[in-house]
Amino acid sequence: MKIEKISNAQIRCTLNKTDLTKRQIKISELAYGTEKTQELFKDMMAQASVEFGFEADNVPLMIEAIPLSKESIMLIITKVDNPDELDDKLASIPQQNIRNFKKKEVADNNDQAVNKEINLNTKQIIYSFKSLDEVIKVTQIISPLYDGLNSLYKDETIKEYYLVIHKSDNENDAFIGLNGFLSEYGNKVPATNIMEIFYEEHHEIIIKNNAIQILSNL
Repeated sequence: MKIEKISNAQIRCTLNKTDLTKRQIKISELAYGTEKTQELFKDMMAQASVEFGFEADNVPLMIEAIPLSKESIMLIITKVDNPDELDDKLASIPQQNIRNFKKKEVADNNDQAVNKEINLNTKQIIYSFKSLDEVIKVTQIISPLYDGLNSLYKDETIKEYYLVIHKSDNENDAFIGLNGFLSEYGNKVPATNIMEIFYEEHHEIIIKNNAIQILSNL
């Protein structure tokens, strides 16, 4: 479990497969207030308090869950000084990427929280790969089908590559068909509009905008 301080009012917590397995928690369970997830949240807040002095007793919190892969997830936790400001904060997030917001009371020291149900962005797909060779193989297969914007990123920490593929207005059928080929070599990553922003900030950019076009010729 990795916790980072973004500001005095916001922290970021990254949970990987080991963190969740030790507690017998599935990523899907984080959306519900089970006893195990509440214990995990308490431990997160205790660690944030010790490491950064991030105190959230009796403070309303806004919690955003961002899947990074099938086995890891990032939680962004923000203190909200005035609960009336919650609607304004939620309204600032692009509506096309949101299906529903629910305010939920948590039965511990954090009396209020906001859970966001994320609508996966169908205008892009993301696949992770264990090696560059796998990326090259799949680009050589799909390059005749697709010629849109796409970028390749590398996570140096876990040595994985992420291929982000965007859909253009005239490529809907081809775009949908890519999943079959991509899944033979990589793993699909839940995609939201902010995932690529996260990759740009935290991972190495290998090829921007035309990764498939370049790698397919190698």
